[in-house]
Amino acid sequence: MTFRSLAAAGALLALLLTTPESQVAAAGAPDSTAFGGASRVGAIFGASPDRPDHHFCSGAVVDSPTRNIVVTAAHCVMAPGSGRARGGLTFVPGYHEGARPFGTWSVATVVADSEWTVQGSQDSDVAFLILRPDASGRRIQDVAGAEALAFNPAGGSAAVAVGYPSRTDQPVFCSSRLQRFTSHQFEFDCPGLPGGTSGAPLLLDTAPGDRGHGTVAGVIGGYEEGGDSNDVSYATYFGPSVAAVYRAAVSWG
Repeated sequence: MTFRSLAAAGALLALLLTTPESQVAAAGAPDSTAFGGASRVGAIFGASPDRPDHHFCSGAVVDSPTRNIVVTAAHCVMAPGSGRARGGLTFVPGYHEGARPFGTWSVATVVADSEWTVQGSQDSDVAFLILRPDASGRRIQDVAGAEALAFNPAGGSAAVAVGYPSRTDQPVFCSSRLQRFTSHQFEFDCPGLPGGTSGAPLLLDTAPGDRGHGTVAGVIGGYEEGGDSNDVSYATYFGPSVAAVYRAAVSWG
């Protein structure tokens, strides 16, 4: 395993190989609803010989020139401030009841802000995963498609969360609004987003009935790694620091 860091746009970034489990909360408006899944959103699995089918976090493919990047929560990659992460991660887009319609993709590298990897700041709970090509040499964006990214999104926007509770093999979605929790985090009130939905994208601009296609304005994480109750979820604000981490992921991808 290697560990590297660099300065970009005033933020120190850390390049890591790897992934842990945390919890998330949910709350407020309508309950989450199970559905058939979306190609751009997937479940994250770890290298556990005794639990090979255990997924513990969520993520989304995001548009990039390298066509191989997934966004998730940093706490899905490493413990805050530990500077270490696990290897053996895979991402399965569109996972549903054991089916892997768009394949299984190995994580080569994870890029996160050192405010998380060194300081453990809840305001920097975002990471970008660089995936290896599949056996045919294809990149994930060419197979599954990708979400757009929204930097500096406005509070009050309607959004849809899409993620994978760790205790089920069915993804869920839930609609609510992004509310400013602090200057660096959003609050998202929606019940039914339990552990496993950490890293789930909060999507803007989703069409009715299209629960997994839109613009990522955040991922579940941040305060208490996504929340300290089952009533409210949180997400790190996608400001300049997150944009710098994304650019670093593109440059390393």
